[in-house]
Amino acid sequence: MRTFKNHFLKRAFLIAIFLGFSLASTSALFARARDWQPQRTWVFVVGTLKWKDSETFPSFPQLNRRDAQLVDFFQREGVPADQLVYLKDEQATIRRVRAEFSQMLSRTREGDFLYVYFTGHGYKSDDEQTTFFATYDAGPVPGWSTRSIVADINRGFRGSRVLLTADCCFSGALAEDARHLDANISYACLTSASPDEVSTENWTFTEMLFAGLSGKPYADLNTDGIVTLGEVAENESRDMAFAEDQQTAFSSRGLSAETVLATAQPVTNPAIGGRVIVRSDGDWYKARVVDAQGSRLRVHYYGYEESDDEWVLPRQIRRGRDSSERHAAEGRLLDRHFGVSNGWGEINSTNQSPKATQSGWLTTPIN
Repeated sequence: MRTFKNHFLKRAFLIAIFLGFSLASTSALFARARDWQPQRTWVFVVGTLKWKDSETFPSFPQLNRRDAQLVDFFQREGVPADQLVYLKDEQATIRRVRAEFSQMLSRTREGDFLYVYFTGHGYKSDDEQTTFFATYDAGPVPGWSTRSIVADINRGFRGSRVLLTADCCFSGALAEDARHLDANISYACLTSASPDEVSTENWTFTEMLFAGLSGKPYADLNTDGIVTLGEVAENESRDMAFAEDQQTAFSSRGLSAETVLATAQPVTNPAIGGRVIVRSDGDWYKARVVDAQGSRLRVHYYGYEESDDEWVLPRQIRRGRDSSERHAAEGRLLDRHFGVSNGWGEINSTNQSPKATQSGWLTTPIN
């Protein structure tokens, strides 16, 4: 009897190991690798949170700046130091930005991927025909125009794919101008605001960029284990409409909605990712569910630091429209926003900018 029992346990153990290996192998087979390689990636980040002309361009808080977090992410992922430029505040003069951008572009090779990010103030020329990103010395001299960004890429970029992002007022002008990139360049451009709209000073847009690139569970809308460009664009659209009452802008040509930006961390609870309105300390705040344990939900408040995240109970939550529609809409998500009918390659400014009286989505905090 003991011999039979030992034999049975041994067989069971071996079967368990085999099944575990098989499941891991199956997951590996179906998981898609991300569509960018650090060694072939060039990153150019400009973050201006204070300016020489502080009367025209008021400063933003420096605490836990998310542009620095983006840079840290690319460094950790293995983008070579000589392929990454980060200019912030006093470093980001117009002369240095233009010079270092041109120098970086000249060093790229066929097949390379370029990622560009700007955060700070955006402004228009007096005749409103040109949009500028405010470099540190903007005012006495013109800032970094969206047209010059496109012109410099056309002139100097030798790679094949470009992802442009901007988190500032009027940033949608970059999505419009990006349509003038050379036909041999596949690109996508995603911005926090439309071409004629101001943008929040909160980090809402950049936080979702970081979440998508790093594979946060809530960035994976269809829970297939990957985060695509289309999912990041859709998440940005929902976040900015829900939390900030503003429209994003998007344009693309050649860079598919199915471009894989990250392998997603598994979703352990279907509540994770929901956009909710939470009662805390006597006020209502907009938030996202980032974790769940039993009936408790951990939420991150839009416009606040991670240190302000907290565990809440269901009775403290009023769900936004996005949460109730989240799973029902997933099947038609990409077809609706990025299919033939809307033109994945055309400008796409979301029309989800609700008014408080129409949707119940109120300002933060909600009194």
